[in-house]
Amino acid sequence: MALTLLILFPFLGGVFALLAGKAEATAARIAAAVFLICGLLTLAWVVQHGDSGRWIMQSRHAWAPALGVNIILAIDGLSFILVALSLALGLLTVVLSWNSTDRAPLLHAALCWTVAASNGVFLSFDLVVFVFFWEMMLIPAFLLIAIWGHANREAAAMKFLIFNAIAGLGLLAAVFWIGATGPTLSFDAFEVAKRDIPVAAQIWLLLGFALAFMVKLPAPPFHAWLPDAHTEAPTVGSILLAGLLLKTGAYGLFRFPAMLFPEGMHVLAPWGMALGAFGTIYGALVACGQTDAKRLVAYTSVAHMSVVLMGICGGVHFSLMGAGIVMVAHAFSASALFLLIGAIHDRVHTRDLRELGGLQRSAPRFAAAFALFFAATLAMPGTANFLGEALVITGLFQVNWVYASITLVSLVISVVYGTRLFQRIVFGTARKTPVSLDLSFRELGPVIALAIGTLLFGLLPQFLMFGLDTAVNSAVDSLNAAAP
Repeated sequence: MALTLLILFPFLGGVFALLAGKAEATAARIAAAVFLICGLLTLAWVVQHGDSGRWIMQSRHAWAPALGVNIILAIDGLSFILVALSLALGLLTVVLSWNSTDRAPLLHAALCWTVAASNGVFLSFDLVVFVFFWEMMLIPAFLLIAIWGHANREAAAMKFLIFNAIAGLGLLAAVFWIGATGPTLSFDAFEVAKRDIPVAAQIWLLLGFALAFMVKLPAPPFHAWLPDAHTEAPTVGSILLAGLLLKTGAYGLFRFPAMLFPEGMHVLAPWGMALGAFGTIYGALVACGQTDAKRLVAYTSVAHMSVVLMGICGGVHFSLMGAGIVMVAHAFSASALFLLIGAIHDRVHTRDLRELGGLQRSAPRFAAAFALFFAATLAMPGTANFLGEALVITGLFQVNWVYASITLVSLVISVVYGTRLFQRIVFGTARKTPVSLDLSFRELGPVIALAIGTLLFGLLPQFLMFGLDTAVNSAVDSLNAAAP
């Protein structure tokens, strides 16, 4: 039951938070306690079983054996890192929403259920159960945008739901085909990985999986929901979107194509790299023209997650390791920027770059935090973002120097939008009411935690690389074994 608790505790925590009624502080305490307990349990299990080989822990429970559906959970270094990230971001959002009085029980329930569903995605290896949690993520995320968002929140929430629900149909169809055509009715990913699926079938199945994953990633042209969702979502919603939900798409691309469809991956990988190359340039260029700070950061997410797509499709050790590191690094830097921009909006009720400025004089802690996370967004040395993108580019040079060069060009463009955002917010003079109230203790704590993650994994990358190593080596071995 160990791994099951990482899903069950946050789900039940959400139920109990919802039952807190008008006791806002009680709901927040329940959510915080759930995330802390799950985090400590995860750490204890990894310390206890960390030397057990490829998989740290595995569990199997019968659910509907007659239908070939069972609860199969497993955790390796990649899953551990992402589960730890989801719990940490969940705790961070609870801290930021601690004093919320706007339907606080439902808000903290939605935060718990988002983390529960994400953990289910990161741990599930029965494909039907994986799809269940994949679709379950949409409900609390939809609520976060539609209820606590800004002026156009309903339209943004509906666009988010429609894009992701329709894309999920391809994943669902591919999973049902896998179960129906096997020697036995089974959706066990470990068993499916041993099947001899024809290359043509692998290509179609991979397209079904990839559609859902690339919408959530997102990669152009499947990204249209993201800028509106980020712009209209509340701060905690933007943090979970950027730091967690986007990572489920990257995780799916990292985990299942190489595991289940390695020959199909060889056929489609060049197209994936081309799409990623377009996305990283497109996202960077569009970001340069934005005047809404949240919308600008949303388009930078398109650019950085396109780098992840290129790294995964590169299929070599360096590019896959870099993709995994960029996933984590982007979660830190993008979450921090959305936190800071949301804090500014709470104070002066605008995110328009043309009306902001002067933080270095009126709010030095704000300015220092922006400086650090702008540096991370620009992939400056010393940050985890630099390490991840450097490894992706190194791996791409082993595969195709053109795509590696395009990634380098996108880094140059990032200097334009990064310095523009920094200059408009930190320097100059505010045209509207200046930000006179600096970061509070409740805001400063999460900012410091995200800064520690960004710098720790940038200066001491071996901790992150050690955790990712087994998943990277497994993907590389599967792709090499299926190479034409």
